[in-house]
Amino acid sequence: MTRTAPVLILLSIIVSTQFAASTDVKGPTRAEVEAMMGLPSDGDRVRGQMDTIGFVVEEAPAEDVVTTAVRLEHDSLAAQDERLGMTDGQGFIGGICPHDDHLYAGRVYVHLTERIIAPRVVLIGVFHRAKSWELQDRIVFDRFHAWHGPWGDIDIDPMREKLVASLRPGSYVVDNAMHCREHSLEAITPFLQRGHPDRTIVPILVPHMGGDRMTELSDELAGAIVTIMRENGWRLGTDLAVVVSSDAVHYGPDFDHAPFGTDTQAYDRAVARDLRLINEYLSGRLDPAKLHLLFETLVDPGTLDYRLPWCGRFSIPFGLEVLRKVAISTEGETPHGSLLRYGTSLSEPELPVSSESRESGLGYTAPSNFHHWVGYAAVGYLLPDETVDDAKITDEDSDLL
Repeated sequence: MTRTAPVLILLSIIVSTQFAASTDVKGPTRAEVEAMMGLPSDGDRVRGQMDTIGFVVEEAPAEDVVTTAVRLEHDSLAAQDERLGMTDGQGFIGGICPHDDHLYAGRVYVHLTERIIAPRVVLIGVFHRAKSWELQDRIVFDRFHAWHGPWGDIDIDPMREKLVASLRPGSYVVDNAMHCREHSLEAITPFLQRGHPDRTIVPILVPHMGGDRMTELSDELAGAIVTIMRENGWRLGTDLAVVVSSDAVHYGPDFDHAPFGTDTQAYDRAVARDLRLINEYLSGRLDPAKLHLLFETLVDPGTLDYRLPWCGRFSIPFGLEVLRKVAISTEGETPHGSLLRYGTSLSEPELPVSSESRESGLGYTAPSNFHHWVGYAAVGYLLPDETVDDAKITDEDSDLL
């Protein structure tokens, strides 16, 4: 014990120095961000929670929300398993999950999160407030030891430090204030934690970036993940999963986006457009060309501003490219995606949770009507049953093998 303790202290100092050196972006201070948080952080030890209205914080309300969503979706989840041929103990290797209010979107969350079985999850999140730091072209890590969870702290997986050490300094920043300001990952963690108290996470935020930069950074991050997986003998889906955070369309005048109007017919047209985008670009074999087309559908490549307000306009193509490249390098197969569930903040009633859960702080962060509503989808990815040849690995894909 006395011989190893100095080594552990030295490693801690090395990691802390490396993390501190990588944060060089100016913006809101940590104190300013902490003042906005519904649940403040415990120093640099445990990240708190930005949004506590509309999102669970404590164990009893979290149990109520998740179990209610699973109960209401029981038959649909069983049909999903049958449709996809998923057996007991089989989990998705990755997927897309919403981050909207739990009472609105909980039924959609569980279609992905209840079928994630890996003990560690790389979380790829939206960075809504990246412009506050004038940040682009670099992914964002935190330096917390754990994140708050309703069932206790959720530990950060040790692979985070290995990933940071593997990346070029210009490829990332490490900043707790940035992660505290963002809610796109904290919304998902309660659904991932329930039933998996030892599950660990690696949270990563994706700010504005163009297509070429996205390719470079996804190559770099995927390569670092592959190296760690090979060193540890990990398998996708069994030992590690990649979950990407995103809601779908944000519709109405409040979002400066109501091209079809604000009546029932407009709602139907906007939903149909969301479903078309999911089916064309996110379903079936993951294809970098299709992901690039989705990116250019959602984003003006010149300005990087919205063309169509899906908040995951960067996180989705980036995160799915990381998943695709890791899958091909470690498994020799290309992931295939399936739409698991689509919903909107108008499509079904709120989760019927108890009055006690309501009084704990659950509520609505925004109105929901034809003038202001949000869509969201759960999309799950599996490896095909076919051989590598049957999976039709392309020339580009074969470079990753």
